Amino acid sequence: MSQARFNKSDRWIILLFGLTYMFNYIDRTIISVLAEAIRNDLRLGDLEIGLLGGLAFSVFYAVMGVPIARLAERRSRVKIIAVVTALWSFMTMLSGAVGSFWQLLLCRMGVGVGEAGFTPALVSYVSDRFSAARAAAAYSLIALGTMAGGATAAIVGGWIAANYGWRIAFVAVGFPGLLLAALIWLTIPEPQRTGHAVDESPPPFLKVVRHLLRSPAFLLLTGGSASVNVVGFGLTLFLIPLLVRVHGFDLAQAGFAFAVCFSLGSALGTLTGGLSAAYLGERDARWFAWAPAALLCLGLPAYLAAIYQDDWRVLLGLMFVASFTLVAFLPTIMTTTQRLVDSRMRASTAALHTFGVIALGLGTGATLLGYLSDRFAAAQYGANYESCLKVAAESQSAACSAASAAGLQDAMFAVGGFLLLSIVLFALAGRTLVNELKDR
Repeated sequence: MSQARFNKSDRWIILLFGLTYMFNYIDRTIISVLAEAIRNDLRLGDLEIGLLGGLAFSVFYAVMGVPIARLAERRSRVKIIAVVTALWSFMTMLSGAVGSFWQLLLCRMGVGVGEAGFTPALVSYVSDRFSAARAAAAYSLIALGTMAGGATAAIVGGWIAANYGWRIAFVAVGFPGLLLAALIWLTIPEPQRTGHAVDESPPPFLKVVRHLLRSPAFLLLTGGSASVNVVGFGLTLFLIPLLVRVHGFDLAQAGFAFAVCFSLGSALGTLTGGLSAAYLGERDARWFAWAPAALLCLGLPAYLAAIYQDDWRVLLGLMFVASFTLVAFLPTIMTTTQRLVDSRMRASTAALHTFGVIALGLGTGATLLGYLSDRFAAAQYGANYESCLKVAAESQSAACSAASAAGLQDAMFAVGGFLLLSIVLFALAGRTLVNELKDR
């Protein structure tokens, strides 16, 4: 699908929402870029980093997404997007003023509350603004902002942290979101709602839940996406710490490497996946599920092989391949779930899909990876591992540093099994998807 097929107004909407998605992802993932600096400054373990980057954000993101999505079924989605953009941006800036783990945890919860309303309202907006043939391509183009956000957070955030400290980095990346919120409010029109239920009131939420629970395709696609994101979100949060601990990178070097291998690989995967899905899926709907399953068969061995590489260049090359495959079809899966419901169920469906992906993928994945990292490191170092973390980084023993590096490698390898689960779930989804779409 060529961008030339979009008119001038469409391109402005895609650009502005893409930029907003970029800063959405910057503010979501900046914690991973700054994790090692925060960990050393506040004397934290990987479990606490996992809580900051995973559970604290994901619980509020997932839970608040449902009521805000219900509001989006009735009220202006454009205004909702503008308000939540301003909220998460402010909470990101406030993170730079914290003095303890608990204060930062509360700020990350606030970021989660703000970002909770963005994706459901956006997906519903795209589904009504663009035709069915162009919605997947439009959303994939907008979702490129997440990959640009990952690269920007890694390069700019890493450079600011290395030169001015992690607190200034929070403030610097949060401020642009306030400007974007104003532009969204002032320049983007609200589209008419389309589909079977355009003139009806939104159905009760429990009716939406019951409908989706009777949809094997929705459950399998959501479960598959969540399993992918256990690995994907864990990689987002801990790839930079891996490069710092195992390969001796500083934050600026690790941020640049992250941008090249993870963000660029993810961006190319998202664009390729969205465009190829529009071609394959319209000819046989089963490919909306089978394509990600097939690609993950390549990504799984690349991910596992990368973790223990002694040569950082080989590691980055393999992680580039893994990153490409992990996210290639996730935007397409989101828009595919929208086709399983009527118009007035779309925002709620997006919220429930996001709930499953975020609560299980980010909340469970990042926290589980952090927990396993600490446990594996403690097993290597001995009973006093937690004590060695409480001293300044430059004062830690070589054994303590080596244990934290090896523990993280072992934990990342262990969670790779979730990719195998994703392959199975997507393969099963393809068998039921075509019949469910015929009934729409």
